[in-house]
Amino acid sequence: MLNIRIVGKQSNGDFVVRPIDDSKEELELLVKQRKTLLTAQAFNPNKVTRPQQKIAHALIRDVDSYTDNEWFLQNTEDDLKIKFCIDRGFSYEKLFSLSNCSKDLATQFISWLVEYCFHYDIPFDGKDLHLVHDMNRKMFLSALHNRCFVTQARRQDAVLHIHHVNAVGMGKRSKVDHRGRYYMILRAELHNEIHQLGYDEFCKKWHVGAIKLSDQQVLDFGLMSKKQMKELDDNPDYEIKDWQLPEEVG
Repeated sequence: MLNIRIVGKQSNGDFVVRPIDDSKEELELLVKQRKTLLTAQAFNPNKVTRPQQKIAHALIRDVDSYTDNEWFLQNTEDDLKIKFCIDRGFSYEKLFSLSNCSKDLATQFISWLVEYCFHYDIPFDGKDLHLVHDMNRKMFLSALHNRCFVTQARRQDAVLHIHHVNAVGMGKRSKVDHRGRYYMILRAELHNEIHQLGYDEFCKKWHVGAIKLSDQQVLDFGLMSKKQMKELDDNPDYEIKDWQLPEEVG
């Protein structure tokens, strides 16, 4: 589906149009193929967008490839839609179509697919999810499942580093108090990149950010043990500081 905007009308009656979203490549391909006759429909701002369709189909393919079943891809898509509808309490007697469903339904389905991939440890590429997904939720899930915040690479597939947005200083990392700190999990090469670009520019480039964990989450993620917390709290010379993001980050 092409998304175009009418920008003018020529003296001979021809209209001048301009592609929007990611339709430019498709329009150029039609021109190369000399296909000049198109059927146009009025733009519906509430209809699923092309980026949403691409992300949803990519996630469905990731699930299909990982499960290594003998189904056709359409069967995998239908199975996921049924599971989604059951989870959300929607009717699935007539399944929705990603070609003409609402933008809101597509967003909900994509969010559900992302959580499904995290739950079943399915590898997927998250570089475009900022277009439709709750990024705070995605980063929390990335941390919970030990995945790179940017690429969603798993620990078994890549070397992952913990990046503290608040400097932890020199010394043994086992003595670091992770409570109240903002941090990220990044692939080794991206960890180097964030030091080169700086936090703000890195986050703008990759559409990610750091998260702050509660004491219980620090324990759950294995960043500290109760024993380590108690040793720091019982040390009269230790002061728990109120860590915060750098001022320029906001």
